[in-house]
Amino acid sequence: MPTDAPVFSLLWLDGYPHSPSQHDTFVATDLNLTRLIRSLSLSPHYEAYVSGILLLLTTDIDTIRYRQAVIADLLQNPELVKDLTVLLEEIIALESYLSAPQWKDNLLRQVAWRLSELEHYLDTVLALDDILSRTGDKLQSRAFQQLRQSIRATVESETFQHLQHELPELLPRIRAIRSITVAINLDAELRPISAALLEAKTDNYINVSMISRLFGMLLPDDNKEEENEMLGKVHSARRIKGVSSEQVELRNRNSPFMPQLFKDLSDLLDETSRPIAKALQKYTQINSQPLIALKSDIAFYLGAVKLIQRLHDAGLPMSQPKPLAMNRRENHLDGLYNINLALQHLKKSSHTQDIVGNDLQFGDNGRIFILTGPNQGGKTTYLQAIGLAQILFQAGLHVPSISACMSPVDAIHTHFATEERPNIEAGRLGEEARRLNTIFQHATRHSLLLLNESLASTAATESLYLAQDVVKALRLLGVRAIFATHLHELAASADIMNSETEGDSKIISVVSQVQIESGNNGQQIRRTYKIVPSPPMSKSYAIELAARFGISFKQLAVLLKERDAI
Repeated sequence: MPTDAPVFSLLWLDGYPHSPSQHDTFVATDLNLTRLIRSLSLSPHYEAYVSGILLLLTTDIDTIRYRQAVIADLLQNPELVKDLTVLLEEIIALESYLSAPQWKDNLLRQVAWRLSELEHYLDTVLALDDILSRTGDKLQSRAFQQLRQSIRATVESETFQHLQHELPELLPRIRAIRSITVAINLDAELRPISAALLEAKTDNYINVSMISRLFGMLLPDDNKEEENEMLGKVHSARRIKGVSSEQVELRNRNSPFMPQLFKDLSDLLDETSRPIAKALQKYTQINSQPLIALKSDIAFYLGAVKLIQRLHDAGLPMSQPKPLAMNRRENHLDGLYNINLALQHLKKSSHTQDIVGNDLQFGDNGRIFILTGPNQGGKTTYLQAIGLAQILFQAGLHVPSISACMSPVDAIHTHFATEERPNIEAGRLGEEARRLNTIFQHATRHSLLLLNESLASTAATESLYLAQDVVKALRLLGVRAIFATHLHELAASADIMNSETEGDSKIISVVSQVQIESGNNGQQIRRTYKIVPSPPMSKSYAIELAARFGISFKQLAVLLKERDAI
């Protein structure tokens, strides 16, 4: 493309990011984002680029729709996906010309390199033009339509037309030289005393030569075949075994004619390439970098489509969310599941029946959820599912749900419980307090906060007091938030906190559901991993906790009998 061609991106409107937001430094770790990044990347080479796109969290709805339309085009046109996959390899080959050495001291190699680059550029542009032209009116996305117009304008430009016409004439002129004929004069003792270049030929030198035939006439018949083969052998330009580079250089320096011979050879090749280099000057404005810049964008979309199809094939839904205005601060997802958990299952087998979907309703009826339930009841999985879905949505990709309507967030802040580290002076509680303070220094009413077992490192009464203050501050700020906790009293006080604190982010209790079943060891609970709005079920948790640690009445009675204590 010409150097003055506008910057074009399949990811960004007008070729540049729109109001990107900064992400919390703990998000990638707390949400285990690495697994999703790897699943979206065609190869490890693209992981950094994919990570950057996911964590940028664009808040511009037009940009989100811009990307969604590209995904829709790719899903509706499987042949386009196949064609772009092949084209991607061509662009990668073209990219190699940007980093290779340019041999500034060798005009011939410079010219040959530039000709080869232009040839690859020409082929890649024509291939992309053919792909987009064949897809025709099937392309509905603004991105692909604009790319098609841009590529078509490039192909129809006067410079490109001249290049397309002239390049086939220039290539043979530089590539035609396949061998150089050298004449070497010998003295009476057959020692070389001088040499000269005779001609440049368009075919490779073969073993049969005039010299071998000459010597053949002087040799006995029974030795001719062996000597012809020996005298006609062509030696490759490589280091001689057992001879150092210094020795080779010394031999060349001591030769009476080699330096001048190679200078003549250099002059001959430069003379051959000089008119071609002059002809190429008119194409200096052609720059392949705008075309190469599409590589990562194309790879990003191809990786996204591959992931969507993989999950569809496993019977799991992926939906294109309807973007809602940012100031609405709403999320409505039906059948949301944790995409990382699904990918983990698929890595082991094709079995996905254990993947449980949950509904998420952030809106006027509740924006701050106090999530309680038994250990290993799916609370952490649910928090991660919400965060990962938000990231996918704002990257313009499909989300793991049956349907979705979502408002962008300006940032995602996570606060997951960490193990106590002895080197932290203030201890685990102090570290958690610092992180919470940092979150409140940056969060806005348009942020999403995911808190997992926060403030659980102190006494229950202190944890409850601190947690209530944090939740009321969340309501005052107006954020969307999930607070997963074992503090059932916190969830039970939702109405009190709503009445005591101003704000339009209503606090509600949601519970990871269980089913209570009777057995030989008394009542037990079975986790369903379904999360629904409900008052906290402290009794169920107490039953589960007692059974897990063996302190239910029946368990203790059996233990005492076994000890003959009763």
